[in-house]
Amino acid sequence: MSDVARGEKEEAYRELVKQRKQCCLCEGLTNPSQISEYDSDEIGPWSLWQGSLDAKILLVGQDWGDVRYFKKRGGIDEDNNPTNRNLGDLFQSIEIPLEGPESPIKNGGLFFTNVILCLKKGGLSAPVEEKHALSCGKHYLKPLVSIINPKVVIALGEKAYRSVCACYGLKPAPFKDAVMVEHGFPLTLECRLFPVYHCGARGWNINRKGPLQIQDWEKIGSYLHTRTG
Repeated sequence: MSDVARGEKEEAYRELVKQRKQCCLCEGLTNPSQISEYDSDEIGPWSLWQGSLDAKILLVGQDWGDVRYFKKRGGIDEDNNPTNRNLGDLFQSIEIPLEGPESPIKNGGLFFTNVILCLKKGGLSAPVEEKHALSCGKHYLKPLVSIINPKVVIALGEKAYRSVCACYGLKPAPFKDAVMVEHGFPLTLECRLFPVYHCGARGWNINRKGPLQIQDWEKIGSYLHTRTG
């Protein structure tokens, strides 16, 4: 990539972050910029973990968490969170090492974000409103995909999958069926969407056990290998 192209990508990202910091579209949610001592110059707190603008893989979750957890953790996720531990195993299964978010080793091939970038209330498992996901996806997720231009978007869980589909005007297949599709779904001319089960404690132990989730991720690894070598 030329210095000019890289500069344009970085400038577009900085502008998107600026817009996120000023956003107040979703009533009932708290923009991290309102807790300025812990906010960052990333699109959202998860991007502090992995945030390469040259990423081949864009991982999309539903939301980062609630206000209390954000303040408690100083805006940085914890290594021992079950989702984060299991993500380490899943990325390792496709030969991509992943250190925890507390002291991450940055991987130039990864970018992590969420459909909803603001913070909810009521605990990490509190529900979010579909209208917030649709609004945030339209204004921030879709432009972010355009900036990064990844080879693969991984939607972590059914809600993230449906939100990504809505951003692109795609009719989502039933989630259980969508996860089984060998080569994912075309999202853009150069990018494919792979929905996977959420790897939190419940997802990993009940909804779809860890070994089966690893099998699901192997399809992503195979696809990337055939496209990038």
